[in-house]
This record gives sequence, C-alpha cells and structure tokens, in this order.
Amino acid sequence: MFSPRWLIILAALSFPLLAAPASEWRLTRSEHFEVYAQLGDQRARAILTWFEQLRAFFEQQAGTSMRSSPPVRVIVFASDREYQPYRLRSTSDAYYVGSGSQDYIVLGADDPVKFGLAAHEYAHLALRAWNLQLPPWLTEGLAEFFATLRITGHATALGGTLPGRVQTLESHAWMPIADLMSLSEESRGREERAAANLFYAESWALTEMLLLSPDYAPGFKQFIALVRSGSPSWEAFQATYAKSGDEISRDLHIWLAKRIPPTLQLPEVVAKSVPAQVSDVQPLALRLLLAQVLLAAGEFERAETLFSALRQDEPESAAVSAALGMIALHKGDSGGASRFWKRAIDQGIPDARLCYQYALLADQAGLPPGDIRPALERALRLQPDFDDAHYQLALLEKNARHYEAALREFHAMRVVSPARGYAYWLALADTFNELGRRDEALSAAGHASEHAATSAERARAAEQSYLAQTELAVQFISDASGHPRLVATRKPQQQSDWNPFIEPSDDIQSVQGMLREIECGSVTTIRVEAAGRLVTLAIPDLQHVQMRHAPPEFVCGPQTATQVTVDYARTPNAATAGIVRGMDF
Repeated sequence: MFSPRWLIILAALSFPLLAAPASEWRLTRSEHFEVYAQLGDQRARAILTWFEQLRAFFEQQAGTSMRSSPPVRVIVFASDREYQPYRLRSTSDAYYVGSGSQDYIVLGADDPVKFGLAAHEYAHLALRAWNLQLPPWLTEGLAEFFATLRITGHATALGGTLPGRVQTLESHAWMPIADLMSLSEESRGREERAAANLFYAESWALTEMLLLSPDYAPGFKQFIALVRSGSPSWEAFQATYAKSGDEISRDLHIWLAKRIPPTLQLPEVVAKSVPAQVSDVQPLALRLLLAQVLLAAGEFERAETLFSALRQDEPESAAVSAALGMIALHKGDSGGASRFWKRAIDQGIPDARLCYQYALLADQAGLPPGDIRPALERALRLQPDFDDAHYQLALLEKNARHYEAALREFHAMRVVSPARGYAYWLALADTFNELGRRDEALSAAGHASEHAATSAERARAAEQSYLAQTELAVQFISDASGHPRLVATRKPQQQSDWNPFIEPSDDIQSVQGMLREIECGSVTTIRVEAAGRLVTLAIPDLQHVQMRHAPPEFVCGPQTATQVTVDYARTPNAATAGIVRGMDF
C-alpha cells in the first residue's frame, strides 16, 4: 500500500512532466543577430557572443563585410521534443534557411559542445552570402570543415578531427566517390539517419583532404573554378587531379588513417563588443516567427496550418495575410494570392522584407507587373534604403519598357554587391541603350564585362557595348532568288559613309580612277581606268547603288574625264570584276 509520502514523490515525478507548459522564450539581440531561446539569459548571451565571433571570422576570411541588415534570426529550442514540430527532416538536428533578405538558423537543442553545429549552419549562410553555388557534397563538406573552428582567447584554429564523423567512416562501407559527388539535394531529403551520417562524414573527409593535403590542396582553387563554371563535380575532379575513383578512395583512406590532420593557425579573431538587449517574446509573436521559418524553408503545408490558426486569433495581422498570400501563390492560386496581399497592404503591412519576398514569388509565378509593383513600392515606403527592392523594381520597370522609372530605381541603390555586379551593370547598360544614352551605356557595359564570370557573360556584355557604339539602320540583301530585300541591321554610330547596299557576304573592293564608259542595256556596265588598265563593273539595278555627288543625269557611251571612286562586290569568274555598290564622283 502506498503511503502519502510515496504519492507526493510520484506526483512530483510524473504530473509536471505531463502537464508542464512550454518553457518561456526570451529574445537576446544585437545589431547583427536576434537569438530567440528557451534558455537562461546568460546562456543566450553566450550563444550571441559565439555568433558574433563567427561573423567576425568569416568577414576576416572573405575580406568583406557580411550583410547585417536585417539581423540573422537564431532560434534555439530547449529540447528535441519541442523542436520536433519544426524539424525539416528526420536527419536535421539544425538547419539554415534564407528567404529573400532574411536569414534563419534553427538549433534543435542547446549544448555547449555543439557550438560546432552553429558554425556549420553559419557557414551555409556565408556560402549563400558569397553566392557560391556548389554541389551538396561540397557545400556540406565545407560546412563540416568550418564546424572544427575554435576561437579561444588570442588563438584561432581551423581543422582537426570530428570524432563522430571518423567513427561513422570506420564502421560503415563507404559510397563510391563518384556516387557521393553526384548525389542531389532531392535524393538527400529521402535519406535515413545512417545514410545521412555517412554522407556528412565522407563529404567532410574528402573536403578536408582537398583543402589540407599537400597532394590535393594546390589544385583546389582550379577545381572550385571548374565547379562554379558549371562542370559536374566528377568531371571537374578528373580535369584537375586526373585520378580514378579507386585512387581517390585509397588516398582518402590513407589520409584518415593518419588522423593527425594539419590544423590551420589563423590570425586572432576580434569581435567587437556589442550591447545586447533582452526582452520577453509574446506567444503570438513566437508563433508567427516559427510559421515564417517553415514558410522560408518551403514547408508550405505545415506553414499554412500555422498561419491559418494565427488568422483565427489575429484576423487583422498584415503579416499573416501576406504569408497566406505567398502560400496561395505557391499553390497556383494567383487570385487568392492577390486578394491576401491586397488585404495585407490595406492592413498596413509593416514588414518590408515580406513585401519583397512576395514580389519575388509573384515574379517567378508570372503575375503581371500590376500585381507585383504595389508590394515593392510598399517595401520601399517602409524601408527607403532597401537595395534589393530597388533592384527588383528597376527590373520590373525595365521589362515593362518604363526606362526612366527603371533608371531612377537603379540609381537609388546605395550598394551593388559583388554577387549582383554583373547582372546590375548589364541591366543598366541595356537601360541606357534604350534611352539613347550611349556613352553611359558603354561605360556600364564595361563594368559588366569586368564582373563577368563566364565567356557567355562576357559575350552579353560585349553585345551591349556593340549596341552602344552602333545605331539601327537598314540594309539591302539578296534573297535565295537573287531579289533584293531590306533587312534591319546596325551601323557604327554617326557613320557618315554608311552604304545600305553593301551586303554582309560581299567581298568589297574599291577602285579610284577615271570613268571612261557607261554601257546601257538590261544590265548597265561601267568601265573605270585605273593605273593604266580598264576595270569593268556591272550595275544590275540602278536603284540599288549609293551615289554621292553624282551629276543630275548620265549619258550612255564614252564619258568625259570624270574622277570617281567605286566600291564594288568582287565577283570572281564572272564577266565583270564585280557589282557596283557605291560611286563617289
């Protein structure tokens, strides 16, 4: 029989576990980060400090500032149980998602030894900020490599063993290197935990060897350049290292067997001390935040469930209306999307980023400019220095042939990021060309060429330069039947001696001398004396010859001494030396 004492103990052990409310959430924020956590304030500050150090480290490595507006939102759950409803897949203990200009890092649980997990996810953010489009194995391999980062006191080190990954590689059969490199993001989404662990472990080991091994490191820059230019990983690997899959696998086994990998000793990372503000997070605000994370991650059905519930509790929330508009757009319901977004704007949506994100989705879905422009204009009313919104509005106006409006938006941008440099200058050159502002178009095309990364991009920049230096003209050509017809072409800008009768295929020659004879008939023939010999030329159609300073009329037969310069298309093996295209008297 239980005593009252045992009943009290049993109640203390069981009922709180069943009925305990979710831990309270607190927000600890700086200029660069917003840490939403179910933790004590001291622990949240430690996480904030680590992220500030990560930001400083990546800035130091890249030699450029990471964007800081808006702040990165970091969400830290107290336990796996509370994280579970927001987990993207069974294998993701943490994740990074970026949507428009907002970045989110979600950590499934807090653990002091898992600061490497935070570094892994921040590495994904950095790769996206640097516009490095890499295959999945290399993206995750680099993120895992950065998870070895250690910043302590006055020392910074990168590299070293990841014990869990080494254990996985020692206890599982490896997948062939070529298979690893060809694994797509879609197929990874269907992986079980064991397969995912092997993928991460093998990707990390191979990336580490490419970065640090004396045999592979010298070619890494070339390998990355080939991958970024569009070459599949395996082809780029073969072109760079000229090794078979078996040879690479053997080298990788040897590399891991050493397990005293070199560690990069790096300059001290100094993160500026930033003031942190701490505040409570209201339940509705938290629900909205978590729904926005799922929406940014592309989990539209789960996000719709959360936003629909929020709509019941907050019917006048512009942010909820906007999110439901984006979900409707994803589902192909453009009418519903427009209605929700009109409602969001009428409700005075206060979030410039949401307006911008909707505009991106609406543009991708092919909605008309009239449905996109209000969202971008609203974003800019809320945040006049929102460069991304200025850029999207500039493209929208340019595509609608509103070139002056497009130019205003291009010029309103404060900073053009390196990742956007080529597209920005190319679009600006096109706009200037459409406005007839040729000198500015030529300058912008030059900048586009400087930012071009491929031969195709350089060719497009060269095309804009050509357009800036030429102007539209018409030209006669002969069709398959030999009949002349007019076509549009371009001539050098302000060229005074442009001859529309010179055809693209002509082998143009010139002769300067005395016009001696004009022989009239079905085909007019002229003879020009030059350097003591007669050159006979044909004029099949007198209406298709450019005449400069010509007399009012001609008389057939012998001519008085008339000085002429004749441009003609050479006709080898014909009765005459060529066909006259132009005569200058």
